[in-house]
Amino acid sequence: MVGPPRAHLLEIEVDGDISIYDPRTEQVTVLNSTASDIWRLADGTYDVDEITGLLAAAYGVSPEEIETEVRETVDRLSGQGLLEAE
Repeated sequence: MVGPPRAHLLEIEVDGDISIYDPRTEQVTVLNSTASDIWRLADGTYDVDEITGLLAAAYGVSPEEIETEVRETVDRLSGQGLLEAE
């Protein structure tokens, strides 16, 4: 499963894109629209393959077209300490 986001994070959404503030590190991470969609689904309910499938259906593309981007985004968010460990 992916996520959920760490509880101490603050987020704001502007025009569909999410910015995440980590008060512990004072870092701000700005997500593009695709990364914002991934963030919304990273709630501990879905794994990467399920997120890929949901987004592929929403975007009207095949899962293969976005699988790499989804995996890289999840890895980056996890690596930055924004998501709880699986």
